[in-house]
Amino acid sequence: MSTTPRVRPASATDVPALKSVIAAAFMADPIADWIFRDEATRHAEHLVFFGAFVDLALAAGTAETVDDHKGLALWLDVDVDAPEPEDDGSMGAAFEAGLDGETLKRVGMLDELMAAGHPHDRSHAYLPFIAVHPEHQGAGVGAALLRHRLAELDAAGRPAYLEASNLRNAALYERLGFARLPRTIDLPEGPSLYPMWRDPR
Repeated sequence: MSTTPRVRPASATDVPALKSVIAAAFMADPIADWIFRDEATRHAEHLVFFGAFVDLALAAGTAETVDDHKGLALWLDVDVDAPEPEDDGSMGAAFEAGLDGETLKRVGMLDELMAAGHPHDRSHAYLPFIAVHPEHQGAGVGAALLRHRLAELDAAGRPAYLEASNLRNAALYERLGFARLPRTIDLPEGPSLYPMWRDPR
């Protein structure tokens, strides 16, 4: 009999496992395919790129996981009335140290397009990444992670925003109350991201 995964806050001791899981989870993702072109270095670059967001969420947002590290969700708070946070340069330094020049260019293009498409008129919780290890996908881990955090956001009256990297994932998010925004984020000669917004229930 299957049981709902227990969601809990991630801690520093979880970091190595979480970076490994998120690196593996995005190996079949169309956006990651567009960014990371070299199969020989792709896993190592995933650890650098996605691992930087694990570090960021632990330091400045919310990182949640489940037992046995089957999946994780990374959330950042966007407060449109707060001063722009100072960039300490650590993420950029990590990227420059661990990604080649062509990959860095594509990361920069993606960042510019996503920033331009991000809502700036209302404070919200932002989900940059949710990941489930390939061996556990389709078992309800992602849904459990989302439902847990969305219940907290509903209680706080806070909306949420994300960009789905494919239409299959967008369908899951729609079942949990997200709605597609009337635009896409189109990568040059590549796939599209699907911005989605969820008002609190």
